[in-house]
Amino acid sequence: MAAALGLGTALAVPAAAADAVFGFSGWAVGYLPTAVAIDRLAELGYDIEVAELGGNSNQLQAAATGAVQITAIAQVMDAIDQGLDSRFFLEANSNEFLLVSKADLPSCESLDGRTVGIQSTGSFVGQLAIQWFAQTCPDAKPNMTVIEGSDNRLAALLAGQLDSSVVDLQDWTLLQRERPDAFTVTADYTQTTPIMRAAFAAPRSFISANPKLIEDWIRVHLDVYRESYETPELLVAKGRELLGEIDQEALPSIVEAFLAAKVWPTDGGLADADVMDTINFFNNDGEPFANIKSAADVVDRTLLDKVLAE
Repeated sequence: MAAALGLGTALAVPAAAADAVFGFSGWAVGYLPTAVAIDRLAELGYDIEVAELGGNSNQLQAAATGAVQITAIAQVMDAIDQGLDSRFFLEANSNEFLLVSKADLPSCESLDGRTVGIQSTGSFVGQLAIQWFAQTCPDAKPNMTVIEGSDNRLAALLAGQLDSSVVDLQDWTLLQRERPDAFTVTADYTQTTPIMRAAFAAPRSFISANPKLIEDWIRVHLDVYRESYETPELLVAKGRELLGEIDQEALPSIVEAFLAAKVWPTDGGLADADVMDTINFFNNDGEPFANIKSAADVVDRTLLDKVLAE
């Protein structure tokens, strides 16, 4: 997944704010705790600009050029490997994807010769399936079919154009509502591959210059994570405000699916073993990191540990 980071094209992001620009893909269920947290940081007096950047390449470029100070994409490791002096300081959420299949295809072996939908062979979603098949049933030869967009793969499943597909917890919830007995979970990657899907990172110079902001970012997020497990309506209400394209009747069930999978780490995540699992996952895509060898190469837990000790 590593790629050379072009620095020549300007990105449409907000002008530097008084405190920080946060760049990420865009509002989705996985980021609802961050939406709540940013509201609370504003109440504390922080001015956090939000830049919805879309795909991975835009997010990596924004990080590499300094257009944003705080990023959330786990693949910022690609930029770190190429020399970006940035470090993860808090996990945002772990893997939220599943491999779902027609009800009569419950096992890895049963998908031999079947059509399996993925985002692309080099994507996070694609690699989840490719690496799982290689490790679980290497003799199976599924027909990996590229269909970009989880919603498009969901539509293809419903139309009978796919036998199986990688989808996120949101689309699995919608699939169950639409066809409650027609599909099954063949692989639950939230449990088998609970690697970092998103984690907050910032340049080390920014962290050292703004320790109070980073501490409060961590502290408020941990508070929101904990409250969310106790009071899901906190996230449902924020989702109704931000995610109008999602079926509002389904939103509580979607939030509950994320909570049941425990994708938001109340201890802040970033344990060495979990970070190494993430590094190894990206290394296995055929383009291993040249310089990243250990968790310490990408993580700075100093302020997270300080907050946890309070």
